[in-house]
Parts: sequence; structure tokens; C-alpha cells
Amino acid sequence: MSCIPGTPGCHTPSVTESYRSIALRGLGVVGADWTLRDGETWCMVAPPRRVHREQGWKLHLSATLLSAPQVLENAAGVLSVRGCAFKFAVSPRVTVELTSARAARAQSGKFLTVYPDSDDQLPALAEELHERTLGLAGPAILSDRRYQPGSLVHYRYGCFAAARELNDEGLYESRLRAPDGTLVTDQRNPWFSPPPWAPPPFPPPRRSNPDRPHGAPTTVAGRYNVREAIRHSNRGGVYRARDLRTGEDVLLKEARPHVATDRNGRDARHWLRHEADVLTHLAPLRLAPAVRDVFESAEHLFLVEDLVGGENLQQWSSQQLAGGNRIPVNTARALARELTRLVSAVHTAGFVLRDLKPSNVVMTPENQPLLVDLECAVRTGEAAEVVGTHGFTDPSYLDGPDGSSDQPPPAPGPEVDCYSLGATLLHTVTGMIPLLAADRPRRRAAGERLKAIVDAAAPSNSTLRALAPLVVGLTADPPDRWDLEKATAFLRAEPVHAPAVPPGTTPEPERQGLTADRVDQLLTGGLAHLAATAEPATEYLWPWPRKAPQGDPCSVQLGAAGVLAVLDRAVRCGEPSAEPTLRTAARWLDECLTKPGRILPGLYFGRSGTAWALHDAARTLGDQQLADRAKNYALNIPLDWSNPDICHGLAGAGLAQLHLWHATGDHRFAERSSQCADRLLHLTSNKDSGVDWPIGAQHRRELAGSALYGFGHGLTGHAAFLLAAGRALDRPELVEIAAAAGHALCAVAEVREDAADWPKGPRRGERTDLNFWCHGAAGIGTFLVRLWQATADPRFRTHAEYAANAAHRDRWRVGPSTCHGAAGNAQLLLDLAVATGDQHHRARAAEIATCLYARATWRDGRLLVPDETLRDISASYHTGLAGTLDFLLRLKHGGNRSWLVDTDQLAGEPHEEKGNNNGDRSPGTAGTARDRRADP
Repeated sequence: MSCIPGTPGCHTPSVTESYRSIALRGLGVVGADWTLRDGETWCMVAPPRRVHREQGWKLHLSATLLSAPQVLENAAGVLSVRGCAFKFAVSPRVTVELTSARAARAQSGKFLTVYPDSDDQLPALAEELHERTLGLAGPAILSDRRYQPGSLVHYRYGCFAAARELNDEGLYESRLRAPDGTLVTDQRNPWFSPPPWAPPPFPPPRRSNPDRPHGAPTTVAGRYNVREAIRHSNRGGVYRARDLRTGEDVLLKEARPHVATDRNGRDARHWLRHEADVLTHLAPLRLAPAVRDVFESAEHLFLVEDLVGGENLQQWSSQQLAGGNRIPVNTARALARELTRLVSAVHTAGFVLRDLKPSNVVMTPENQPLLVDLECAVRTGEAAEVVGTHGFTDPSYLDGPDGSSDQPPPAPGPEVDCYSLGATLLHTVTGMIPLLAADRPRRRAAGERLKAIVDAAAPSNSTLRALAPLVVGLTADPPDRWDLEKATAFLRAEPVHAPAVPPGTTPEPERQGLTADRVDQLLTGGLAHLAATAEPATEYLWPWPRKAPQGDPCSVQLGAAGVLAVLDRAVRCGEPSAEPTLRTAARWLDECLTKPGRILPGLYFGRSGTAWALHDAARTLGDQQLADRAKNYALNIPLDWSNPDICHGLAGAGLAQLHLWHATGDHRFAERSSQCADRLLHLTSNKDSGVDWPIGAQHRRELAGSALYGFGHGLTGHAAFLLAAGRALDRPELVEIAAAAGHALCAVAEVREDAADWPKGPRRGERTDLNFWCHGAAGIGTFLVRLWQATADPRFRTHAEYAANAAHRDRWRVGPSTCHGAAGNAQLLLDLAVATGDQHHRARAAEIATCLYARATWRDGRLLVPDETLRDISASYHTGLAGTLDFLLRLKHGGNRSWLVDTDQLAGEPHEEKGNNNGDRSPGTAGTARDRRADP
């Protein structure tokens, strides 16, 4: 029988006891020679003579925060006798993450994983573990099948210790070996999906409704016919349903058992009942939707409420701000009044919301706000676990309690909702996500930092200027924070209209952009951070971004090569502190390239950019042998590939070959670049699918089969490579094809005043909303300015400037990164400054740098720009610190655009680089055709 807490004679491990000590006690004398190895997420446990298997049926045991210690002890006792390896969550914090409402559905609940020595061992092992954990709590594991109804034991077929393999996207995935020897992806879906050649070891459970055909609409409780899934989460689904009794559409919210269980044993079902109670009090006040029903079905709890028409405030705001529009001041003030009224009424009713944010406000068809998703609302003074959303919930509340107490703290006062109201209004009128990466150690208060952002952004946004006192007041730090009475008084008063800003101008303080000392501060801090965090003895030279799937450690996108290229630029720009780190990174990357593994051709996710960066770094360091090794590696990168794009495919590989031809004079690189161009055209010449190719958009249609319009994965990137290759390789037909793509891009642009937006793909209604290098105006302008340089067609320059205006317009709405943010967008402005000689573009790039500075955080005495999560610091080029440093170095010193092969006109005139006679060889052109010579 199980040892269940409260059973006489049963030792109950404490929830605060170390999991390792519990496992050791469970292993007992038998497990004395076993090894326990802690990782970041798992503790791996192995017997002295473990049977190593690549794949097979494995068992998962689920648990809650409260049951986890007992599940671990009981399971360890079984597994020690059986001599079976296993792993378990390394700490209660990880258990909470694995079972939280926001956990990944495919991985949720897997507290302990068992690796049987053979599939024959599975039945007895499953039965014994089931008996020893019977009666303990744990959620269903969606990727697995339960061993028996109500059991914590689940099973799935998957990898045990098979080597990871890079997929075509440059990311690692586990592979299963099929009976015929082929390798297939180990699918981790939030449903049971074993490979077809692995029959389940246990009979399937009986269906609750065997007469209902698979795929037929689901009816819950015999009354609610599910019409559409609005969203799925680990907590449960949210559905649009038809009430069969009334014929009305309703909203159906689901809570799964044992998900998000807290230290008091309350799970998602408790909080859904709690939300129903809150709605019962607030709906009659017309603050929230009305409750229709609350019921249980198969242990799942369901809340039925009125289906409110409209869209949430985040979507409403995004539509209002699309295309550079602004929410009118009067509209914004009216909305602020209504939101203030709603929050005041909630407080009067005796509740604190704690999680007010744009996605928890619905704008009705009459443009009236209504509060939804109120499971975090609690009665004033009631003890409650700390919850909220970073960026919209007061950081001093979220980060306050250390969690050491056995009891939850009292709920915060109304002031926490005042902060959320201010942050919500800031986001609504600007599109800005007011998320602040924490200073470590704490150096500045959140209110001080948000005020600096508002002060910087308000001069060019008349609506934010009008509401700035309100936003700053509501987000100020206590005791200076405005209460709702003061907010109401401000909104009732006659608005003070700020002086109008003439069209096309940028007011102070943005006009001057970032001062030189602040640029230096960001560069000094960033380069010091790269030096301090490099770990040459590990798999990844710099820590991999925490939220990103793991991939090639040598890549440009997230790996070492992108950082190496930036260090190389820094050294050539006279930043001597970067040279030791450059040498370390070059040695590490050189050694890494000798290791076996799949070689992908892509520029950013493959090894083409890696060879490019290593060759450039070797020349800067004066290491000819290293340069030769990088060159030979590049000559052996496979080019027989089916993806045409810049990031993963032939366009990016061709650019790297073209660059290395310029750098070395070795004609083999020219031939290989030409092969890439031919293969790309073979892939994109399908005129029956792909992007819209408007009638009259010039003659050649070879690129019409491109899937998207953008630079990273579509038409623009393909054309940018063909343009560079056509000019360098003396293939005028490639330039003609690129020009035809340019005309097509101009034809599909949506121009509003002096800015343009582009569709993401061939469906004209699909908009990017924000403009990035990867997709949208910033990347398209990057190509068009080069096409203008090559053809002198003024239309291309005009649209490049439209694109630059859109990128500059969105500077406060986007994050800081290169791929999807401000740093990548600002590079287009520097391109235009060089190409046109108009320094107005460079000044606007400096204004974008102001956005980076405003987002920066102090870490260990260094001022650093966060990555695209806005919370973490990662070294990666396209999503993290390296890419922002690349932009700042170019802003300060000049020089060419990284990862493009430009003519002299766009290579720029860099400032004199101290202590270096190599010239400007950041990852871009090393010269034009007339400069090519044999290898030095």
C-alpha cells in the first residue's frame, strides 16, 4: 500500500525537506552505491550497473507540490529494489514550474521519470509504482497515457539517452530509430502519440462515450456544445460553446485537477470557483461578465459565463495604433476614466485585482471596457499567494516576499492596482510593453525607471504627453504613488494641451539621441559582460538563452559565431578590452568545428555564418593558419539544400561564399555562390504558389514562388542575395530578377503619409503589425536601399525611406533585439545615412538607441541591454546583447552592415580604427570585384 500522509505509522516527508535527502532515504541501504547528479531541472539517479538504452517505453509519475516528497520517497524505494534508473525534479521550485498554470502542456506534471531496463520489466514496475503512490495527488500528463484511471503512473514511448540531432532549422531534437533504421523525431505532443511501430504495452482505457464518433463536437454535462477552442493552457481550455437549453453562445472555462496546486493544497479548480465567486459580486455592478453555471465533469471544473463580444484591450490598442496611427487624446482620456471607474468600483466592493493588464480587459462593441479573467482578484487583506504578470503588476509586490514563510502573505492594498492601471494605460497609448529587467543588486525603483521611459517617449507622442502625469503618478513608488481619487481628479480637470510637434520632426529629448558617454557606457558594460560570462569548458561558450530551444552552439543566431563577429568589430573599432575575449572565442569556435555533427548551410542557424565570422576574426588576430582552416571549412559546407532563405538556406549560404571570395580571392567561392543562386531560383520559380506578384510589377517572375515577403525567410532576402551575387559575379540577369522583386515589393506596400507597411505573406489581410528585420519594413528597406544604389531607380529609394520611417515610428513599441526589435531596425537608418549622405537618418538611429538605453538594466555594476524577453540578459546575436552592441559600435564608429556583401557605397566610411591596419572587415564586404586578389 501507499504511504499516504496522515496514515498511522507512515513517515511524511516535509515539503521543505531537500528532494535529494528524500531520495537517499527512499533508496535506503540498497541504493548506497547509486549516483545522484543534480542539474538545473533534474536530479539524475543511476544504479552502479545501469543498463543503457536508447529508447523504449518509459514511465512518468506526476505529483503536486504537496505530494511530491511522498511520491519521490515511495518511488525511490521501488526503483532501488528493481535497480532502475530514474530522474526527478531537482527542487520544489521546479515542481511548481512543471505543474503551474502556464507550464508547457506537453511537459507538464512529469515530476519523476523512470527508465526501465527493458520493456519486459514495464508491467511489474508500473503496477508496483501504482500501488505505492495510490491515493496521492498529481495531474494528468497530457503527452502520456495513464496506467489506470486515477493513477499517478503514466507511460509513453520515447528516447532514453539517444544523441541529439540538429534538425533542418538548426535546433536540437531527440530522434527515435524506427525498425527499418531510419531516424524520426521523438514527438512530444500534448496528447498520446506513440510512433506507429510501437504498440502500447497496456490496453487503452475505456472511452466515456463510446458511441460518439472521433472528432464529433463535444457536449459537456449534456448541455454545453463546444463550438470552438479559444485557447489552451495547462490550467485547462477556454471555449466558445452553445447552451443547448437556451440556444445562446456562452464562454466555457475549464480547470484541470491538481494543476497549479499551492502549499495549501488549492489547485486550478479552487481558483476557478474563486473566480466564479468574484464574478458573482462584480457582475451585478456591470464590471464583469455574469456567471451562468459552475459544475464538475470527470473531476474537471467548468465555469460558464456570459460571452462578451469585442476584443481585449491589447488587441484593441494594437488595431488603433496600426500603421502609425495614434489613439486620440480624447479617446484615451475617456478610456482612462472608464478604467479608473472600474478599478475604483472593484475596490469599493472589497476586492483587489492584482493582475490588471490589457489582456484582462475586454472592449465591448460599444467601446466600453469590462474586466475578465479575475481568478487573481482577492478580498482586501485576505492571505493569498503572490501572483501577477511581470510588466503590469507592481514589481515591489511580485518580488517582495521570499517564500520562506509557511503561510502566504496578506493580499496587497489598492495601490498595487494603481500601478497596474498606469502600466496598462502606458501600453494602450504607446504599444510599449512596460516590462523592466530587474537591476541586480537592486539599484533603481521601478517608478523611477518608468518615469525615465515616459519622459523619453512622450515628446513624440501627443497622447502620452497628455496622460504622462497620470501614468507617472500611478506607477510611482510608494508613498508618491497616486491613488484613484487623485487619478480621477486629474481626468476630470480640463486637459492641458502640449505644444504640437511639427510633422516630420522629432522633439527633445529624443532629437539628439543618445549622448556619447551613454553609448560608451552601454558598450563598456556589454563587452565586459561578454568577457565575464564566457565559459570555454562548457558546451555553449556563452549561456544559451533561457527560453530558447537548444541549437547549434556555433551558430550566428544564438551561438558563439554571432558574438565572435561583434567582438571582432569591437577590436577593429579600437575597443582593446575585447581582444582577449575575441581570442578565447576564436580558439573555442575553431576547436568546436572539429567535432562531429551535422553541418547545415544556413547563414544564421547553420555553419556559413560561423565560417565567415571565424575567418574575419583570424585576419584581425593575424592568425593565417586559423584563417586557412576557416576557409577550408567553408569550402566543405554542403550546398545541396531545399530551403532558399537567408536564415536557414541558400541565400544565406551564398552570401557567405560571396564574402569569402572577396576576402580570399579564391575563385571556388565565386563558383559556389553562383551555384547557390541557381539552386535558389530553381526553388522559387514556381509561379503557381507563393507571394502575390502584381501585374505590371516588372518582367521577371523567378522569385514569385517565395513563401513570404520578408528578409529573414522570404522574397526580400532571396532578392538581396541575388542582387549582391549578380553585381559581384557579373550576372546581370540576377540583378534583373532582384529588381523585379523590388518592383513587386513596392507594388504591395501600404503607404500611409510618409511610411509604409508590408504584408507578412501572400494573404493581403495578414499584417505584421510591427516592423522587424526578420519580417516587415526594416528588412524590406534593407534590400531596397541597396537596390536603389544598384539601379538608381528613385522608387526604390522612396520606399526604403518609407520603410525607415515605419521602423523609426515603431521604436518604442518593439523590444531591443536585432531580429525582432529596435537594434535591427536602426541598422536600416544607418544604411540610409551612408547611402544618401543625409545625416538626418543617423540622428534618428541615435534616437532609437535612446530606447535601448531606457530599457537597460544594471547587473553586477554593468549597464546592459536585455534580450528580447525584456527580462533576461543573453549574449546571442539576433535576440540578445551581441546584436545591440553591433549596432552601437556601428553608430559610434561607422563601418559596414554585418552579414551583408555590399558595394563600396554602402560599406561606409568608418572612423579611424586605433591599433589596427586591417581595414573595416566586420561581417560584410571586404571589397568589390576590383579589390580581389589571391590569398595573402
